[in-house]
This record gives sequence, structure tokens and C-alpha cells, in this order.
Amino acid sequence: MTGIIESLKSEIQDLKLQVSSLIKHEAQLELVIKSTGVGIWDWHVQSGRTIFNERWANIIGYTLNELSPISIETWIKYAHPDDLEKSERLLKEHWAGKTDYYLFESRMKHKNGHWIWVYDTGQVIEWESDGVPKRMIGTHLDITEKKVSLAKLDDANKKLLKLSYLDSLTEIPNRRAYEAKLAEEIVVAKRANKPLSILMIDIDHFKEFNDNYGHEKGDEVLFKVAQVIKNQLPRKTDFVARYGGEEMVAILPYTHLEGAVKAAQKIIQAVINENIEHSYSKTNEILTVSIGVSSTDSNFEQLFEYADSAMYEAKNNGRNRYMCCEK
Repeated sequence: MTGIIESLKSEIQDLKLQVSSLIKHEAQLELVIKSTGVGIWDWHVQSGRTIFNERWANIIGYTLNELSPISIETWIKYAHPDDLEKSERLLKEHWAGKTDYYLFESRMKHKNGHWIWVYDTGQVIEWESDGVPKRMIGTHLDITEKKVSLAKLDDANKKLLKLSYLDSLTEIPNRRAYEAKLAEEIVVAKRANKPLSILMIDIDHFKEFNDNYGHEKGDEVLFKVAQVIKNQLPRKTDFVARYGGEEMVAILPYTHLEGAVKAAQKIIQAVINENIEHSYSKTNEILTVSIGVSSTDSNFEQLFEYADSAMYEAKNNGRNRYMCCEK
């Protein structure tokens, strides 16, 4: 009998140690949960009964008492309607064994009326049968600040990229942007078997203008001419950029030579209409431009070269005019 009693005492002592260890581990787990701000959910899938910890409710601005009675419908009520379909799809993929975990970044309605972002994780821990979940447990972590920071960073990167393709003086795209756009339009033209045209535009006697009226006035003229060119090419597909110095270039997709010539004529006349004084011009009393026009539906690689040559031909033939090159 003594041996039996001693054995029972030993088992009771072991059980006490296990309970003590379990309590210790639970306390440690609770400490971790509190320090990391993690919301916990325990979902009995078939019945809908769900248990949340206090932090889960706090994430969306409530207490558990305020949300009572609680079920899976509580989550659905505060989840963003646009996120429910994807959540269901990810759950079904997990239940089908396609993923080890349910992982989803979703939005929830805060008590104050705004939307917050949560990182939602979960895993089935009990099954009714294959593919039929009985119980899932998971976490909610507030990642709103992270999302806001990433959105700001993305916006800043987009603005930086835009600035890297923009000429700060004329406020039209720069040479880098032009080269990227031309490469893109050549691919489109080849694929669609459509023509592509380029206008190479140079301000006549701009050096003399700068030297005599000053660089500040010269910068104003560059900006004004750039805007004039842009306004004369209103199609969304047309693209105008500052190539360098006083030279600007326009890309005209789906445009034959005839259409490009009309565009060049409009630009020349629009610049004349600005009536910008240029007493130091060797050919006119006002500011003018010379334009080289190039158009092709096959020889795309030399399109710019031909437009550039045509522009110099226009300059050599008296300026304030256009010359063409069609290949």
C-alpha cells in the first residue's frame, strides 16, 4: 500500500510540474501576444462560433463587450466588402491543401469610421474530414502604418521617376523620355503595320537670341515654344520632348507624311503668331522655327536620322520652314 501511495504522490507531483509549466508557458505566450499587439481568433468553422481576444477587438477600436455577441459574422460585419471574395478563395485553397496557411492582407472598418489594414493569418488545426475544416486558429496584426508608409514611398518613387523623365525648364518630357517613347512606338508600329512620323524642331538663331536678350529671356522663350508645340499636337498619342538645347522632337504615331506635314505647318505658324521679337535673327524680325519631317512604315531605325537631316536642310534653305524625308 505504501508503494502505491508513493507512486500516486509521484504522479501528482509530475502533474503539478506539468500544470506549472503549462501556466508558465501560457503566461509567456500572453506576454508575447500583448507585446506584439496581435489579435487572436479561434473559429469553429461549421458552427460559426468564434472566439476573439481583447486585442482583436481593440485593433478596430472596440472592446469585446461592445462587440458581443461574437461569431464569424462579427468579422464579416467589419471586413471590407471588396475583400470578402478573395478571403473566401484563399480559405478554400487552404482547406483543399493547396496552401499550408491562410495569409491575407485585408481591410477592416474602425470604430471611428476609417479603414485599417490587418495581416490575417490562420491554419486548420482540426478536420471534420478531408477538405472539411472543423476548427481554425489565427491572428490579426495591425499593419496600417506599414501600408501608409509603403503607399507614400510608392508615390514618392512615381514622382521621382516622373521627374527623371521631365525637362524642368520646358516642363515637357526630356531626351531620356523621348528615347524610351520612340522605342515603344516603333514596336507598336511594327506590330500593327502602321506608319510613324517624327518632327525635329529647332528654334532659328537661338544663340543670337540668348546672347543679346539674356539667358533668362532665352529660358522663357524655350518654355513658350515648347508649350506652343505641345498645344498644336493635341492627340493623346502625340508626344513632344526637349531633345537638347533649343531642339525639340515630336513623335506622331499612326501618321503618314501628309499628316506630319500639316502638323509641322501648324507649329511654324503658331510660333509666328506668338510674335516674339528677335531683332538679331538673320532671317526674320521675330522668332521662328525650322522643322525636319520624317515618316515611314518600315525603316523605323533611321527615322530620327532622316528627320534630323531634313531639319538641317530646312535651316540651310532659309529657315522658318519645314523639309521632308519619307522612307
